[in-house]
Amino acid sequence: MNSERRDRHFHFQALLVFLFAFWLLAFHTGDASLWDIDEPNNAQSLKEMIAHHNFVVPTFNGHLRPDKPILNYWLMDVGVRLLGMNSWGLRMGSVALGALLVLYLMLSLRTFLGDRPALLTGLFTATALHSQIIFRAAVPDPLLIFFVTVSLLSWLHGYLQSEHRRAHYLIAYAAMGFGTLAKGPIAFLLPGLIITVFLLLRRDLPHLWREGRLALGVPLFLIIALPWYLAVGIATHWAWDLRFIDHQNIGRYTAAMQGHRGPPYYYLLTTFLGLLPWSVFLPQTLAEGWRSRRGMLFERPVQSFLWLWAGLWIAFFSLGATKLPNYVWEAYPPLLALLAWRFHGALSGERPFGRAGLRASLALLAIVGLALVGLGAWLVPQDIPPLGSVAYLGFPYLLGALLALVFVQGRKLWGVIGSLGAAAVGLTLCLTLLAMPALDALKPSVTMGYLVRHLEGSRPYSLATWRWWEPSFLFYAGRGAMTCAQLDAPRAQIPRLLAEKPGPLFLVTPQRDLPALRQELPKTLGIQELYTGYELYSRQNISLLRIYKEKTQP
Repeated sequence: MNSERRDRHFHFQALLVFLFAFWLLAFHTGDASLWDIDEPNNAQSLKEMIAHHNFVVPTFNGHLRPDKPILNYWLMDVGVRLLGMNSWGLRMGSVALGALLVLYLMLSLRTFLGDRPALLTGLFTATALHSQIIFRAAVPDPLLIFFVTVSLLSWLHGYLQSEHRRAHYLIAYAAMGFGTLAKGPIAFLLPGLIITVFLLLRRDLPHLWREGRLALGVPLFLIIALPWYLAVGIATHWAWDLRFIDHQNIGRYTAAMQGHRGPPYYYLLTTFLGLLPWSVFLPQTLAEGWRSRRGMLFERPVQSFLWLWAGLWIAFFSLGATKLPNYVWEAYPPLLALLAWRFHGALSGERPFGRAGLRASLALLAIVGLALVGLGAWLVPQDIPPLGSVAYLGFPYLLGALLALVFVQGRKLWGVIGSLGAAAVGLTLCLTLLAMPALDALKPSVTMGYLVRHLEGSRPYSLATWRWWEPSFLFYAGRGAMTCAQLDAPRAQIPRLLAEKPGPLFLVTPQRDLPALRQELPKTLGIQELYTGYELYSRQNISLLRIYKEKTQP
């Protein structure tokens, strides 16, 4: 096959994988309501920015929100303008970024690894379990993942290829700038650390200031990242910037926030789970990397860089106090590329898998499937009785592993890849078509919001909660920049709210607290119980009340 025909063939295959990734990530993504707490926090902040005509200062419930920088709000705003203020509009930017990440990995890694490993990396990325979570969410993580990947791979292109070096390095600096607008300093600090350690190990650190285009790259980075941080700082008298750096960066790393803590091996477990079903082949990939470690830095710099990227990212967050699976997603692209490279070696016959190792890996996947079946049939119904059994979530991995074992017997590795890819798609279909609708029924904020808007229409009303709080209630029940009061003394606060604001008050509280609330409130107030339903997060029944002045509203 000549070069031009080969290029056309590769680009056609890459386009198919990209379209498949977009379809898989978009499939029923907008049908599920927002997940507390992050998605409705972000969505409500966008509503308030739109209501205030202020796309510089993020707020939530009327207060400054220094949790995340601005870029994700801008991305969600584009989706909302195209598709409306709903789950589709809010999440479509993340879906698009997930598909673009798949495409970028294929196009970028082709130069380093070849056609087949690049295409396999795209396929593995699209079907990894955590991809089906993070790229379906209205959160800033997809932006950081995409820009960190672009920055590091663009830098590697510039380092290893003198042709177009300046362009590749400037793309890397620009990507770090956009990543900093999406998530903060981590977007340039950790990529910078990875690059510096890589150069140190290769005894080539002077390359950074001799060939690294710092004189152009640093100003470019600042031009992209700095103006908004200055604008929000000036607008808030530097309160946003200081609280963001102190609380959301230093504070999260030095102290466990919101109960998100874990042991030092936390990310080893979450990385294995996040990369399923492909992670069952990580032991063989790690073993091969360890065996060929001598001389790798100089003989195979691409593989060395990928291992270093994944290892440093996971190690850095393993030392941090606050732990969440999302924090190490940026280590997944290099691991998926290394897995694809390992499969390429096996497919080509250069570095075949041992049959015993393949069977052990697929047996491990079957065990994971069996565990999901057992937990879904036993633990979930006990913990969330209204949900019932979700044992069906384990069958895709279990059946995929068993089918793959048949292909191992026939030495058909493509059959193994196809079986596990089908299992990944099957699990996505089970999640979106079966589990999500059942879980959505246990998130009553949408129903409560509909009732509030349907009853009041365009008339004024106010919102409050007592002994319960989820930000999705404010998003679905409120209008624009409306706020929701979180009460601690309803006897005094509810009459005051009714006096200060026109219209009724819609209050959400646990059902078990209704008798105490009725005893506390003055007899001059009318109370209607509009809705009571079981809530997934608090594992209890919650009630929506309409409270009004009985004299003026019968």
